[in-house]
Amino acid sequence: MTTAAPTSAYQGHLTAGDGLLASKLHKPTHPSLVQVIFNNGSYNSHLISLQNFSRGDLITPFSPHADFASTKSYSTVQTGPETHIELNSDLLYCNHSCDPNVSFVIGDANDKQSWKAKAEKDIKKGDVLTFFYPSTEWSMSQPFDCACGSTSHCLGKIDGAHSIPPQTLSKYFVNDHILRLKRQQIESNPTLSNQDKESQLKLLQ
Repeated sequence: MTTAAPTSAYQGHLTAGDGLLASKLHKPTHPSLVQVIFNNGSYNSHLISLQNFSRGDLITPFSPHADFASTKSYSTVQTGPETHIELNSDLLYCNHSCDPNVSFVIGDANDKQSWKAKAEKDIKKGDVLTFFYPSTEWSMSQPFDCACGSTSHCLGKIDGAHSIPPQTLSKYFVNDHILRLKRQQIESNPTLSNQDKESQLKLLQ
């Protein structure tokens, strides 16, 4: 397994999901690791793996491409309660799935070297790469109806972790900032008894 060196500046996030426009501007950032498949229509492009990965393998760090974003948008990834980043790489096209094979790991919101993509499952060359958006996003800037196609896992409407019950969220890899926000949400919910709060908080341990 080889590691690709970053190659160029990135403009994919400037195309507002337009696959044809993005394909004209595209300069691959990780050409030995992943490939963007551009499709007609808005937000229809996707990312495939060019290598095999075992579960737990590092696919790639976000650095040196990723950088802090001044505002939240469809293309940003949340790294803390109030912080977001632009990936500025082909990872932009790693779409959502309720049964993902990739995890976006945010170790420290302020440490670029701790941001990375890891294999959530065994991945084969040619597999479409997906991650669970609510693992990083508390509230989506553009909620959407999920089309992941999972017969056993699909959650339907995806608008961030804030609307997902703890029982469901506990089944996924979720970053620490999302867990903290979910715990705060539970603790401040006046409709829950103390016993219910305790039971829900235990699910997130």
